[in-house]
Parts: sequence; C-alpha cells; structure tokens
Amino acid sequence: MRAIGEQALLIAAGLTLALANPSAATMPLTVAGFLVSVAYAGLVEGLAPEHGRWLGYAGAGYAVAAVLFPQWCAFLPLIAYDCARSPAFFDARRWRRIIDRGIGLIWLVPLVVLLMRDGAVDGFAPSVPVIVTAVTLLGNGLGSARVEAHTLRRTLQRTQDRARHDSRIMRIRLSDIDEERARAVRMATLGERTRIAREIHDNVGHLLTRAIMQAQAGKAIADATGAPHASQGYAALGDTLNDAMTMIRRSVHDLEDDGTDFTAQIADAVHSFSGVSSGFSVRLLNGIGAAPAPVARCLATVIRESLSNVVRHSKAKQATVTLRDFPAFWQLVVQDEGPSRHDGPADGGTGRIDSSTAGTDDDIEGLRGMGLSDIETRVRALGGTSLCGPYQGGWRVFVSLPKTRWSQHPSDAMR
Repeated sequence: MRAIGEQALLIAAGLTLALANPSAATMPLTVAGFLVSVAYAGLVEGLAPEHGRWLGYAGAGYAVAAVLFPQWCAFLPLIAYDCARSPAFFDARRWRRIIDRGIGLIWLVPLVVLLMRDGAVDGFAPSVPVIVTAVTLLGNGLGSARVEAHTLRRTLQRTQDRARHDSRIMRIRLSDIDEERARAVRMATLGERTRIAREIHDNVGHLLTRAIMQAQAGKAIADATGAPHASQGYAALGDTLNDAMTMIRRSVHDLEDDGTDFTAQIADAVHSFSGVSSGFSVRLLNGIGAAPAPVARCLATVIRESLSNVVRHSKAKQATVTLRDFPAFWQLVVQDEGPSRHDGPADGGTGRIDSSTAGTDDDIEGLRGMGLSDIETRVRALGGTSLCGPYQGGWRVFVSLPKTRWSQHPSDAMR
C-alpha cells in the first residue's frame, strides 16, 4: 500500500509538471506519456519479480522514447521509481552485470538531454527541466529506499521465523531431557528399592529363619526334658520371630512391587525379539498399567519363551503380544500368523507343531516339550491357566492369571 501511495504522489507530480504550461499541440504526447508510465507502473506491481529483467528493458524503452518526446520526461520520476524497484537478475558474467546495471540507470539520459536543451521544450515552462530532474532523482531514491526497506523487512521476518523455529526445537529438546532425567531418576529409585529388598531378604530373612529354627529346637528339647516354663518361653519367642518374619516379608514384597516397572519389563521382553531375524517384527498391545512383581516376571518370561518359539519354529514375519487387564484377571495372548517350519517331532523341545498337521489332543500332548511345560508350570504357580496350540493357521499362547490371590496382601498371597 505504501508503494501505491508513493506512485500516486509521483503521478500527481508528473501531471503537475506536464500541465504547468499546457499546449494543445503537445497534449496528445503528454497523455500518451502519462498512459505509458501508468501502464509500466502496473506491470512492475503485477509482474515483479518473475520478469525483473524484461521490466528493466521496458523502462529503458520509455527512457529512449523520452529522448524523442521530451514531454514524456514529466513522468520520468515514476519510471525512475519503478526502475529502482524492479528486481535485477544479474548474470554471473561480468559484462552482463554491467549491462543490467546500466539499463537500470538509463533514465538519466533523457534528463541530461532535457537539461541540455536549456528549457527549449514545447509545452514546458523554463524552470520545469530542473524541477523534473530533481523530482526524478527523488523518485529513484525513494524507490531504492523502498527496496531496501522491503529487503530489511524480509530479513527480519526470516530471522524471526528462524528464532521461533530454534525456540521450538529447544523446547522440544528440553522436554526430552526432562523426560529422560525423570526416567533415569525413576529407574534409579526402582533399582535401589529392589536392591534393598534383596539385601533384606538375603541377610535379615536368613537370620530370622535360623532364629525361628533355634526357637523350635529349644521348645522341642524343653518338651522332651519336661520343662514347661522353658517350653512356653520358646513358644512365645517363636511366635514373636514368626510375626517379625511376616512383617519383613510384607515389607520386602512391597519394596519389590514398587521396584518393578511393569511397562518397561514387558517392553524389554518384547523388543528383545524385534528384528532378531530378517523381516521379523513384534507388535505390542499392552493394556496393563501395573501388576505385582511375581505376575510381571511370569508374564515377561512367558512372552520370551513364546517369541523364542515363534523365531525358531515358525516362518511368520510378525507376532502380536496382547495384554488385557480385566476386573478379575490378567490376560496374555501371544500369536503368530504361521506357518510352521516343519521341523518334525523333534522340534527343539518347545512343543511347536504345525496347525495343518495337528491331529487329536493326544497327538498335541505327545509333542509337548520343555518350553510349553515351563510356561504351564509358571502359570500354575500363580493359580492361572495356560493354553498353547494352533490357531487360525498360526500358533497361539493364551495365559490367564487371576487377581483373587492378589486382592489380599501380596506377601500373604506368596506364603
């Protein structure tokens, strides 16, 4: 908008100079010069910067015409203004750069010719050539200032955009650093809790167990020798030690549960098999946020055993591990799309068979190996059930662990 306002002022100045001493004979040339200059200004506004060089040539053409038609010099301020604003696409060759810069200043030629005529121009007052020269130089300077202001504004915008971009990147990095620091602190805290629980279990627990056995032995000896008072004392001591053992066991299991990051433990079990063979990937769908430490260890072990079975005895390119948290139980499903590698009955001890060759339940039971037996043993130890077998062309391991025994205190459930 500022450029249009400046152009309007220069057009008004040109009309004022052209009509300062009007002549009927030169009026057509004056009108033609006015129309051509306005058309050129419109081209500069509409076509720049894609056609900067050709606009420069057009401005040079107007300057040449102004030499032939001095009345056109009244509108040279507008031409000089637009020539200064026309973008120049300078060539790498030196001679071409010189030509382009010369074309941008060719409007000086008609001014020199106008001044050399010493006011002998039909339709111009004697002082008009000097005023035209001054206004033209002012218009060119104004156009150069407009270009410089535009360049500085664009540079400022780019600098601000770059600063905002750098600020966003810095905030993202700081957020990542904060998350990593929080994760490291949490892992260190969990590790320390696990270490404390292990030391209590290994040291204090063994000492209390020995003291309980000594109290029971003393009570047995007192009963055998007929010392009822001593027997009662040993019995009371044994009860106290048993209560202490129960409290320590609860504390150890509480620390162990707090020191177990269920999500990280499951993710580690899954991701350890991602990419273990060419083109093989594992997809994890974890709907369990937290679980007791024994449950977490059991599920992680079952996942590792199941994925190991898939890698060794299946041609599947993908396996899916799904964990669901129901109100009464936790559920784990590990499934691959198959097919089996047809390794035969001696299948590495995992019990993996192909669904296309599966017969009766007795056939499947006869092919059970150490891998499936280990899964079943671990699941049964927590009161759960497991089902392993062919499913939809592949193989599925289905595990369900009840929450009933964990509704009590975890240490009581493990006794």
